[in-house]
Amino acid sequence: MKIKTWPEVPFWDELVKKSPDSTFFHSRLWHEIVTQTYVDYSIATRGFEFSDGSRAIFPLIQTKAGGMLKGKGRLKSSVFGGYGGIIAERKLAEHEQQDIYAHLLSLKASISVDGNPFSHYSIPGTFTLKKDFTHVFTLNPTEEDLNKRLSRGAKSNLNQAHKKGVSIRTARSDQDVSAYFSIYQNTLKRWGKATLFTYPEELFQNIFRRGGDAAKLWLAEKDGSIIAGAIIFHWNRVVSYWHGASLKDYFACYPNNLLHMEIIKDALQKGYSYYDFGPSGGQQGVVRFKQSFGAEQFDFSSGHWKYRWKK
Repeated sequence: MKIKTWPEVPFWDELVKKSPDSTFFHSRLWHEIVTQTYVDYSIATRGFEFSDGSRAIFPLIQTKAGGMLKGKGRLKSSVFGGYGGIIAERKLAEHEQQDIYAHLLSLKASISVDGNPFSHYSIPGTFTLKKDFTHVFTLNPTEEDLNKRLSRGAKSNLNQAHKKGVSIRTARSDQDVSAYFSIYQNTLKRWGKATLFTYPEELFQNIFRRGGDAAKLWLAEKDGSIIAGAIIFHWNRVVSYWHGASLKDYFACYPNNLLHMEIIKDALQKGYSYYDFGPSGGQQGVVRFKQSFGAEQFDFSSGHWKYRWKK
């Protein structure tokens, strides 16, 4: 097995576009956006080439000592709630997966891997494992099929959003992103001490400026004012909800319900297979909201391996 440190652009890009298991979080673009925003992050992705010429990658972000993720020599796959792990252009045998992980453990770094619910690869038992789940809406052939899966409450909320004049569009300017960031700051104040992690506006602007068709900010408006938004990633089969924020004063207008529904319809029209609502962080109210759309639970595991220095 040949190992490539920071695999060249064609190697990485071609592989993640070809693999049905990959999501936006496995892409070079996501890693470049993250490292452009955070100076204490660097790309540490490894590429692998097997004897038959087939290839695999393991996307990684490395954090520097004293950075946001404390500690020296820490590797993460992926970051900020994204999915990581092995991506390959063919199904890897068990021994090939073991060889990849053996290489990673030889790097003398603590490693965190956020599992991928769209992949059949598991994280080795040498890692401390944690079970998690996301909710996924499998995209059916017609909008009529989509509507049949909605709960009665979800249909009612969507009707209310339309009646109250909520409209949906995608961001068109840096000013739109700044307006969304203001809503996010308002949301953080509402969460108060429950907030564990915050993002700078620069990250949202970098996603908007560099994302192209792969990353879009969707906005809900009422009477010409932005009242809610969602950052959505598009990659291969999967459309992923990554981040959202809304103004409490407009909750009765149900902008989030309409946002998700319009994004789902757009994904269906463009031929995607799944709309991933994302993990719920143990919040049962969030789980019920996703279930009201007819989304199903997809289980996965994440893992952590702590490097212990030995003399």
